[in-house]
Order: sequence, then C-alpha cells, then structure tokens
Amino acid sequence: MNITSEKKPRQLFKERYERVMTTISLKEPDRVPIAPNMMFYPLVQLGISKKDAMYDLEKTAQAFIKVLTPLNFDLMPFLLAIYPGQMLDLLGNTMFKWPGAADEAQRLDDNIPFQFVEGEYMKADEYEEFFADPTGFLLRKIVPRQNTSLQGFSEFPKFHNFTSGLGIMFSLPIFNAMPGTKKIRDSLNKASEYFFKYMSVGTKYEKDLKKLGFPIGMSGLAMAPFDVVSDGLRGMRGSMLDMYRKPEELKKLVAMLVEGQIETAVNAVQMTPKNKIVFMPLHRGADGFMSLRQFEEFYWPTLTKVMEGLIKNGLIPAPFFEGGYNDRLEPLKEFAKKHKGKLIYWFDKTDIIKAKEIFGDYACIRGNIPGSMLIVGNPQQIDDYIKKIIEGCGEGGGLIIDGGNGIPDESKPENVKAMADAVFKHGVYRK
Repeated sequence: MNITSEKKPRQLFKERYERVMTTISLKEPDRVPIAPNMMFYPLVQLGISKKDAMYDLEKTAQAFIKVLTPLNFDLMPFLLAIYPGQMLDLLGNTMFKWPGAADEAQRLDDNIPFQFVEGEYMKADEYEEFFADPTGFLLRKIVPRQNTSLQGFSEFPKFHNFTSGLGIMFSLPIFNAMPGTKKIRDSLNKASEYFFKYMSVGTKYEKDLKKLGFPIGMSGLAMAPFDVVSDGLRGMRGSMLDMYRKPEELKKLVAMLVEGQIETAVNAVQMTPKNKIVFMPLHRGADGFMSLRQFEEFYWPTLTKVMEGLIKNGLIPAPFFEGGYNDRLEPLKEFAKKHKGKLIYWFDKTDIIKAKEIFGDYACIRGNIPGSMLIVGNPQQIDDYIKKIIEGCGEGGGLIIDGGNGIPDESKPENVKAMADAVFKHGVYRK
C-alpha cells in the first residue's frame, strides 16, 4: 500500500526517478511506476475555481503539492500546462476561450476549463506565400489573426526591405513609428513580465517537489508537425481537405516544421536537465481522423523524424496517442524496434494489452485507466482494472500506470487513491 515512507526525500527522489528510468529501459524495477498526468483535478478537490487556477499560479502550485504528494506518485504532473490567464489577456489571444478572460468574446464561466478554438488561420491559397517568406508570413498574417493586441505586425516590413542596409535604415524606423507598433510594445512588455513569473512559479514548484522527494513528470514539449499545421494554421477541416486537394504543399509544410519541434524541446529540457522526458500530445493521427494510408503518408513520417531527433539529443519521446490507435500498431512497432528502450508510448483508448504483445519488448507502455471509470466507477473497479493491466503488461518491465487521458478534473478522490493503492498492491516485482 502507499503508506508514508520514513526515508529521506533525497533517497525517495532517487528511488522514484530510477524506478521510472529502469522501466523505460525495459527492465524490471522493484515496482511498476505510477505517474498520472492531469490538469485541474487538484484544484477541484480544494474548491478552487478554474479561473483562479489560471490567474493565481502560486495557488495552483500549492494545490498540486497539497493534494497529490500524499498519494506517493513516482512522477508528479507538469504544472505549466495550465496557461496564465493574464498573458492570454495581454496578447488578445483568440485561439483559446478561458474562464475569466478580459475579452467577453473569449470568456467562459469560472469553472469551465479553457477550450481550444478551431480556426483556419492560414487560407488554402496561402501556401506559396508561406513558402516564399515563412517568418514574414507568420508575423504579418498568423500572429495578428491569432492575437488582437498584435495587429500591428501586419505592417511588418517585407523580405525585400531587409536585403540592403538602406532598406533596413528606412523600413524599421517607419514600422517602429506606426500606431500599432506601440500597442505591440506595450502588450509584449507586460506579457513578458507575466511569462517570466509563470516560468518562475513552475521552477519553484519543481524545486519544492524535489525537496519532498518527488521528480517532475516531464520537462519538454514537442508536437507532430501535422498537428502544428492542423491545430494552428489550417484547422482540422483545412488540413484534412489538403490531404486530397494540396497533398504536396501539405507534405512540404509539415517537413519544414520538424527541426523547429526538435530545437524547441531540446532548449526546454536544458532548463531541467535531470528530466529527459518530452511530452508529445498527438491530436489528429488517431484511427477516426484519417486512414492508415494517410497516416503513413502525411502524419507518421515527420512525427518519427521529430522523435528520432529527440532521441539523438539524449531525450525520451513520450507521444500521447489520444483516442484509439488500434489500426496503427504495426508502424509503431517498427519504429520502437529501431529505438528499443528509448521511448514511452502513452495510450488513451488503444488496447494496451494487445500493444504490449506487439511491441512491449521494444517500447515502454503508459496508460490507460479509463477516465469514465475514474469519474463514475468505484475503488474496486479501479483495483480490478489495474490488476488486469499489470498482469497483462507488467512482465519484464516497460509499464507505467496513468489515466488514459490523465486524471480527469471530475474524478472521485477515492478512485484516484484506489488507483495509487492498486499499484502498490499489485505492481511489486520483488519483495
């Protein structure tokens, strides 16, 4: 059972971290690790609104520590997945709606979690414009479309203005003098202040957890290049149509995004070098979004390039296969065989025992306690389910227990405790 330990925090930190690393390397540790991800669950338990969580990050950090440390997880959830409301306000962000937003058009009720706003921010006829000047296109078109406070970037000088010293001499002072540029400066100055506060809260949270003997669950983020296009540029409808109408342009664009995803993740991990796990939330690659042929043509090739880039930099890719990937297991197997013991496959609704049979000798598997069971089930159901997963997937190591999509905000606390207790009860390799 997950009883309080008398060991010193430094020893507990080392044991928890090594337990997870041993598991990822496909060896048996002393026990199956438990490392649940989550968003607002700790806040709900303390009666803190989602609005307060996004606008008072110190309170959010303390809520995570108070609610979760008694459960003795092996990895604690990442805090910075809860975005700072003030920064979104200052940028005039239109890609999200969230509780307490200053702009009524973006505002949700205080206890509704933030929502992603689907949008076709890049038009179907703009591919060539993007390819001609990617940075300029993003500054002049995408940034203003997604942030009302940064509309002034639509007047940013074009490429030819920077090809000579005289062009720069005239174009930048003119841009700097424009009315919209002052609003950009004011918004970015204030947003920067909140951003560094946001980062400092996350850093303190990690240090406080370390003092208590808990490692953090991840330190970097990378995305599938197709998802970058589908989420932030073309939208789901646009990207799906482009697979038929503009397939070569789409493939060229996703290929351009590979190196940026690798570099961003590597830079983020340098801030917490002890942790090498890079979270990769996958949005559009599931069985229901595209055929296996389309997956292998448009989605998987650039995703694997990102993962290979992370591995070459000594990092551990942890793709979260949101939804079901039951028709994708063979491609996943082939990649895992090439990178044995160097990645985590985190599953939501995929048959995790079947996945273990197919590539459990090559990849660490994470998941997949159903969110519905954590919300409406009971502790005995949780115990039975985790016992089944451990018996089906635990042999030889390579299993980390988590919710299918982390721990839902509405989960019953007795079920979350039962989840932790079941791992301590059924997950022991050596006594």
